[in-house]
Amino acid sequence: MQPPVEIRDRSEYKRRMNELLKIDPRRTVVLTVDMQNDYLDMKLGTAPVAPEEAKRVISHTRRLLAFARAEGLPVIHAYVKRRPIEPERGFVTSVLGEASRQARLSQNAQAEARKGPDRVDGTPQAELPSELVAPGDLHVTTKRVMDAFHGTDLDTLLGRVFKAETVIITGINTDTCVYATTFAAGNRGYQPVVISDCVASMRGLDHHWMALELMSRSIAWVMTVDEFKAKVQAAKVLEPVVLH
Repeated sequence: MQPPVEIRDRSEYKRRMNELLKIDPRRTVVLTVDMQNDYLDMKLGTAPVAPEEAKRVISHTRRLLAFARAEGLPVIHAYVKRRPIEPERGFVTSVLGEASRQARLSQNAQAEARKGPDRVDGTPQAELPSELVAPGDLHVTTKRVMDAFHGTDLDTLLGRVFKAETVIITGINTDTCVYATTFAAGNRGYQPVVISDCVASMRGLDHHWMALELMSRSIAWVMTVDEFKAKVQAAKVLEPVVLH
């Protein structure tokens, strides 16, 4: 299906919206979504992003997370770790995805369609790259569908434990799990901010770009690591001085 109209340039809208965004670091949480070896490790992955994309995402996410931890921002990793019984009993997370896999159809330029269940607990594919994890990070591993909120305690952690206002979102894939989680965050009243340096799609740059465009036009702020850091630093300058 071809686009019915010419794609309009919304860059000025996005620039102005990013200018308007105010971030309170005390109510901000950084979230990674499915940032796993299955997507980011070229040797282990069954559905990897392009090698240069994996390198880009890991490098920028390390920078982002190091900054967040130094600033005292909570870091939550939400990802899939399937119990072995789940695939054994025929549980699938996406009807469309399973139909594609059964037909041996793949949109991934790096790999064929998966031949079996992915990211089963106990396999290296299910783990996060070690350079993205630090003591004190929280892990939500009950994610089973594209939306990291669905069926997990992510909303409890964000809303009731950390009383978050802004959720900084990174991960794989831009056009599925990142998109769905961003949409869900907005539906729950959070300010979703997607870090473009720290997301990618195994389906290619066109899917990645389309998802970022849709999110920035309708459901989220999209900015780079450096733009986010500047927002946090600006907020700290404006913090009131408390006299004791």
